[in-house]
Amino acid sequence: MQDTHLDVSSFLMQASLGADEDLINQVTAQGIENWLHEELNTPPSQLGPYQSKTTEIWRHFRSRLLKKHGQTAIDGNGNNPALPYKWYFHMAWWHLNLTANTDLLRHRIAQALSEILVISDNSVLELDAIGLASYYDLLYKHAFGSYADLLTHISRHPCMGVYLSHMNNRKADEFQNTHPDENYAREIMQLFSVGLYELNQDGSRKKDPIGKDIPTYDNRDIKELARVFTGLKASSYQFEWENSFWDKSFNGYQVSFEDDIDKRYKTVPFVNMTKAMQVDEKYHDRQSKSLLKKHIKLDANQSGEREISLVCERLVAHPNTAPFIATKLINQLVTSNPSPDYVKAVATAFGTDGDLKKAITVILTYPLTHTVSKKRFLSATKTKQKLVQSQKLKSPILRTTQILRAFSASNTSKKLWLIGDDIEEQLQQHPLSSPTVFNFYKPDFTPLGPLEEQNLLAPEFELHNSASSIAYVNYLYYMLFANYLPAVSTDISRQRGINNVAELDIDTLQQRHEDRLKLNFDKYIQTAKDPSQHSALVDELSLLLTAKAPLTSKQHILSSFSAYKEHPEWVVQTIVFFIAISPEFTVLEV
Repeated sequence: MQDTHLDVSSFLMQASLGADEDLINQVTAQGIENWLHEELNTPPSQLGPYQSKTTEIWRHFRSRLLKKHGQTAIDGNGNNPALPYKWYFHMAWWHLNLTANTDLLRHRIAQALSEILVISDNSVLELDAIGLASYYDLLYKHAFGSYADLLTHISRHPCMGVYLSHMNNRKADEFQNTHPDENYAREIMQLFSVGLYELNQDGSRKKDPIGKDIPTYDNRDIKELARVFTGLKASSYQFEWENSFWDKSFNGYQVSFEDDIDKRYKTVPFVNMTKAMQVDEKYHDRQSKSLLKKHIKLDANQSGEREISLVCERLVAHPNTAPFIATKLINQLVTSNPSPDYVKAVATAFGTDGDLKKAITVILTYPLTHTVSKKRFLSATKTKQKLVQSQKLKSPILRTTQILRAFSASNTSKKLWLIGDDIEEQLQQHPLSSPTVFNFYKPDFTPLGPLEEQNLLAPEFELHNSASSIAYVNYLYYMLFANYLPAVSTDISRQRGINNVAELDIDTLQQRHEDRLKLNFDKYIQTAKDPSQHSALVDELSLLLTAKAPLTSKQHILSSFSAYKEHPEWVVQTIVFFIAISPEFTVLEV
């Protein structure tokens, strides 16, 4: 059966960060499954795009800071240095995702993985945007690959080493009464692989003889696994500037636990944050190890790198990991409450090797012919022999990317370098900026009321409260009616006394007309010039933004601009505004 524009619009809300009409038309002509096959089997168009773009942007600002202030003013010798702070990754992320016309699924999966394998610039990592970008490139590169490979790489990435504190981790020393840091060992099990409780293949929890949940691991397992992640250190020293406490000859010098350099220089921003951490075997625990009821057994005298690789492979092969990660990916892409059959189908595809390509294929094709929910709502409708109903609240960042991409946000400078501060402040979310390792919202969160009473989960509602919901409406109002879109920065700070960063003042940035974002409504304004086409225009924009037409609120939308229906730009802005704040837009229906 031919895929309709409505089918494709709904599908692209799951499989991309946003679609315009041209993309919907392209995928409709190509067919959903053909497009998906092509996306999954096409090598990435760029290698390391996030690190490359972040570095390019940082070098742009670095050169301008040098020219304006001179090195002595910004090298950190007695004042704050000019470092590649987090904003340069923000700029690269937005530029790449708003201009991308290839690798759309890969970008979407990378974003989903970033909310599962969490690091955050709400930490000391804010000092190194290039390191953050390097980490994000791992998610992008391995999006369709082996989860075991990805888990191995992120375990050794210096950003994860800093964020979850296993960089500079040493084996136990009984004479000094020191023990390995257990933070990463705990989180790699709890959040990145096996989860807290033993699961069946369909994601349901196993029970002991008296009906209680069975813990997957205990404190002894954490202590045992912590011994694996010992001896890890940054590969080399690296700092942007030469000054009284840092000689450029240090750069590239191998980090050692015994090099007489103070330990405060063995972490960000003084070390290479893009090259994998190395293992100093002298400080790695080389004794045998056993955990997870002997699912993981390591012989003595193996190298640290070998142990990390083996542990990641065995964690992924654990019976819990497939249903646990399958559920997390389904939650990110499709529904907060998947049916047991849906979880089982994805977990089976994921398998013991963690095949992300197969898992993603099932996640995105299963809803085409199957009901994905574990419960039916009264509002559900039946189409093509399956139920269609509300599945999840779209996160604020996904709503924003969808709007900006739907109307091809652009500017005169061609630099879509969004700083992200205004987005994060208003919407409480920004890629790689979660408040904790548990992401922006807990996976088991549900708001008080009907959803809780039906034992349903709604994680994104943790970000949706009385303040943030109003802020979202206000933010869209300013975007659409005041042309006050997210702020772009291409210049260094003009604020008195701030000589080390890009310009970050929102009001100042909004005065730079060549950088100011604009949404392209030209096509729709042409249609709006004819009042007899307004009804059809509401349907057209509804299809684009909600995959539904007509909306139940259509007559209200039409009446909202009846007083100025002769002003086509206002008509379009009003239609988009009311659709973008509607439940049909903010809630994904599959």
